[in-house]
Amino acid sequence: MAAQPRLWRKFGVLFGMGVVGNLSLLPIAIPQIRQIVEHTDAALPSLPVLVIASQIQPLLLLGLAVAAGVRLAPSLHLRSHIAAWAGGEPQPEPRFRSQLRIAVGLGILAALVVLALDHFLRPTLAETGGKDLRILQKQPAWATIAAVLYGGMNEELLTRWGLATFLAWAIGKIRKAPGSPTRGVMWTAVVLAALVFAAGHLPAVIAMGIPLSGPMIARTLVLNAFAGVIFGWLYFRRSLESAMLAHGTVHITWAVLSHLV
Repeated sequence: MAAQPRLWRKFGVLFGMGVVGNLSLLPIAIPQIRQIVEHTDAALPSLPVLVIASQIQPLLLLGLAVAAGVRLAPSLHLRSHIAAWAGGEPQPEPRFRSQLRIAVGLGILAALVVLALDHFLRPTLAETGGKDLRILQKQPAWATIAAVLYGGMNEELLTRWGLATFLAWAIGKIRKAPGSPTRGVMWTAVVLAALVFAAGHLPAVIAMGIPLSGPMIARTLVLNAFAGVIFGWLYFRRSLESAMLAHGTVHITWAVLSHLV
């Protein structure tokens, strides 16, 4: 009977983190929703109602992802230090402190490699003008904080803790390989989740009014899938928090470099 409350505590803490990540995007979402209201003749609900409504789908997806990870990750020996703490369990090994260096290091490496890949792919995007696609753009501190919180927490909860865990579990079931994911199962889940993670960035390109040409789609998928594979490897080999830290480090690295170049 004690296991059920522990699951709910794990779910509550991780879901709460995701809610914070969602709220961090409101300074971006509210002006966009207000602009839609101001430029449409249709009868729409009030701005507060629309803002609340805009949060329903993301929170539902977040809830599903967190629940999947809470339920399936332990059976696959996948680790979350925060979930273990919330459930009153011993901290998974290796402890998070020992993972800090590799998570930050791989986050910085991913940020630099993505910049290099973007530099070589940019000539294929001449028709878009490319101004809004520059990775290194100075932005307000709150925008960087939102990127770190939403990217580092929500995107990892959705695509690693939720999706990659489910894929590893499902593939293991199909291959009848219970327990810790085999290397093949692990890499299949990592790559598939990274591709979904990358494809999830295509709507942002459309929102900027940029046509989805072949080179544009390739750029979006390559840059984000590369980073997603690194985050996925950290999740499977280290912990969810290592993936979160590396993801947040990518955005911090870009923010620092944008003020130096």
